[in-house]
Amino acid sequence: MNLPKLARIALCAALLVFSSSAVLAKKSDKAENEYPNATRSEPKTSMSASESRDLSKAADLVNDGENDKALPLIEKVLAGRKVGTYAQAFAQQLLGRVYWDQEQEEPALAATSKAIELDALPNNAHFGLMYQLAQMQVQTEKYADALKTLDRFKSETGVENPDQIALLGNIYYRLEKYQEAADTMKRAIAASSEPKESWNQILMASLFELDQYGEAAKVIQGQLAKTPDDIKLIKQLATVYINDDKYPQAIEVLSKAKEKGLITSQEDYVQLAKLYANAEKPKESAATLKEGIASGKVTPDYEVNKLLGDVCGQAEDEACAIDAYQKASAQSTDGNADYQLGYMLFYADRGAEAKVALERAIKKGGLRQEGEAYVILGDVESYSDNEAAALAAWQKAQAFPSTKAMADQRIKAIRSGVKLKRSSKSK
Repeated sequence: MNLPKLARIALCAALLVFSSSAVLAKKSDKAENEYPNATRSEPKTSMSASESRDLSKAADLVNDGENDKALPLIEKVLAGRKVGTYAQAFAQQLLGRVYWDQEQEEPALAATSKAIELDALPNNAHFGLMYQLAQMQVQTEKYADALKTLDRFKSETGVENPDQIALLGNIYYRLEKYQEAADTMKRAIAASSEPKESWNQILMASLFELDQYGEAAKVIQGQLAKTPDDIKLIKQLATVYINDDKYPQAIEVLSKAKEKGLITSQEDYVQLAKLYANAEKPKESAATLKEGIASGKVTPDYEVNKLLGDVCGQAEDEACAIDAYQKASAQSTDGNADYQLGYMLFYADRGAEAKVALERAIKKGGLRQEGEAYVILGDVESYSDNEAAALAAWQKAQAFPSTKAMADQRIKAIRSGVKLKRSSKSK
């Protein structure tokens, strides 16, 4: 049995987007200078008493989530004939926040960009908003714009911190520039005393896309050293091993997890069973499925019963294989389980039952081995001394390239008066 390669890891690179609950600054009071190396000089900030009153109240309302009440005040200021540049910038900043909370992405981006372009906010607010814009652009999949914004932020502030580097790595990942993403995330992780889990996830996913499975495994192993019972990481490590064709390592990872009681889903049990089957360990595969079914963690649906029949057959446990195939037959929409059932029954010297199963398989259709089904059906009829029915079945088998030679031999022998001898079960 060949185990298909699993789909590439679908790892969602977590967005590093600003918190919607962030408090909007209302004044440029004597706040600590967060950007001491900025090339931009602090602008003069002043607004009329009415503008200050309206925008202060609007900011409070926005921070309290009362955007509908804040919007008229913001629009009032922006509509003023003599509105100052600072008041405009502050109002646009608030407007961008309101639109973002309302999930109006394009207006939110436009208003936030306008607040920056007006170049009137204090440095802390101006550059904070610039970084926030980059995050918003990532959220809205405007990655090229986000790169430009981040580059401008770094150039004008002289700042490059771990969060900022990680955001850049996130953008590279989303642009499918996986080598740049991996290199950048390594820098972010190295620069931080407490790297976020999402950074490791993006690094691992980037390495995975580059087919650098060994490096990806090291990243996950490093995380597992901190949280050894994290089933998400365990499954990711197993998937990396599978895609690197390291099935024994994948089996070891998942089997140890099962021993710890961490494997609890049907998907995980079936995956482990398939790994055992692929490693030519059908007894272990069958035992895994049986354990899952007995514990109630695995529902014996068609896929499970069909797989159990396959691995029990490989393990030469005829009783188990026949029972599993019988259950799969009752659940099937095509004849493949019935074909396998007929095959097992035939070699278990249960010819009458094999005939019923094979005829049912052919009637259901969708067979991957239709020619073989006719060959075995012909053999069943021949051993029952029903030569006419045997010839009819073999003649149908002649129509299939995979069984034409076998059918020809049988027809020639039977017509020459040679009695068909029971063949041994094919492996």
